[in-house]
Amino acid sequence: MIKEMKGNEKRIRRNISRIVALIVVFALVCALTAFAASPEVYNVDIYDGNEVTRVLTSRTDAFEIVAQAKIELNEDDMLNLDRFAVGQESIIIIYRAADIELVTADGNTQSVRFAGTVSDLLESRHIQLGEDYMVNYPLNTELVSGMKVTVIKSYTVFVSVDGATTSYKTGLGTVADVLEKAEITLSDNDEVVPDVNTELSDGLEISVNRVEYVTREQNEVVEFSKEKMQSTELYVGSSKIMQKGENGVKTVTYEDKYVNGKLQSSTVVNEVLVKQAVSQITAVGTKDKPVTVAAVKYGGSMISELSVPLSVKIENGRPVNYKRAVRGMASAYSCSSGSLTASGRPVMPGHVAVDPNQFPYGTKLWIVSDDGIVYGYSIAADTGGFVNKGKFTVDLFMNTEAECRSWGARNVTIYVL
Repeated sequence: MIKEMKGNEKRIRRNISRIVALIVVFALVCALTAFAASPEVYNVDIYDGNEVTRVLTSRTDAFEIVAQAKIELNEDDMLNLDRFAVGQESIIIIYRAADIELVTADGNTQSVRFAGTVSDLLESRHIQLGEDYMVNYPLNTELVSGMKVTVIKSYTVFVSVDGATTSYKTGLGTVADVLEKAEITLSDNDEVVPDVNTELSDGLEISVNRVEYVTREQNEVVEFSKEKMQSTELYVGSSKIMQKGENGVKTVTYEDKYVNGKLQSSTVVNEVLVKQAVSQITAVGTKDKPVTVAAVKYGGSMISELSVPLSVKIENGRPVNYKRAVRGMASAYSCSSGSLTASGRPVMPGHVAVDPNQFPYGTKLWIVSDDGIVYGYSIAADTGGFVNKGKFTVDLFMNTEAECRSWGARNVTIYVL
């Protein structure tokens, strides 16, 4: 009986060991199952306006995660879960409800309380923009209180830049807005026509002119000046270069303006004198030309038939002593013998017609033409219509019409004795 009891005891112990082993295995399986079923911990960044809150969570519901961050949501607020994924690094964006005005394309204005973006708002109102309508904010703009979202009919504007013209669909705004939309970068010198602040209109043509300024230097000639000086050693009509002129040199700095690659203007910004110019000085004669005997017509005698006073000294057909000399033009006239002049003197070679205001009657004169004909000793005795014409200074009496025609009109020097 004792043996039988010992046998039973062994069997009981074996059964207990098996039971314990089963219990341990069961416990391990439960532990592993529980571990596998527990959710994974991950980070979520919650954007609430300008504030960002990071939450370490194992929760799977976005609203519970926001509550875990102790962020309160109002009734009309909305969560953007586009970048939220359970168990992964995620982002939740809170759109707070905003009081805004919505102006539709037909001009109808609505006061709206809404949370989300401009795109969300338009979608909620079943507003489709299409190609002919636009909105005054980018579609991804978050709504904030006070905004006025306006749906407008789009404009077609044309932008010419870098040799190409492109059309753009746009709405309200300025030229600057179109350039930004077209991703056109302006340099400091570029010019836009019309001005970047110009309001847009349908069909507006915008030109962007690429402007470049280039500085260059070049040497240039400084032309010498010409000066004249009177010389009593040279005869009238003669001249002599006393100092030869020489050109100078200057370095000129230009600023060239190129518009779309073409030179439009050049501006002088600086000049530096490298070599001074030398003036040319010319002496001009004032000395009366002598008249040689060979140049005097009528065999060397004068045309005038008056006797020369002994007080008048003549050398080479000209007086040595005189009060003044008058340059002018002389004509010739003739009339029948026995006629009297305006002063009462008889007409004859030597009694000449003058302007009495210039040469009073009785003034003693000596007259020589520029080409060497000596009319000679004369007296201002007559006048005539030539005075009013203003072309001639003196009218010389000749004995015959043939002599008058031979004389014609000549430049003369009239010496007042």
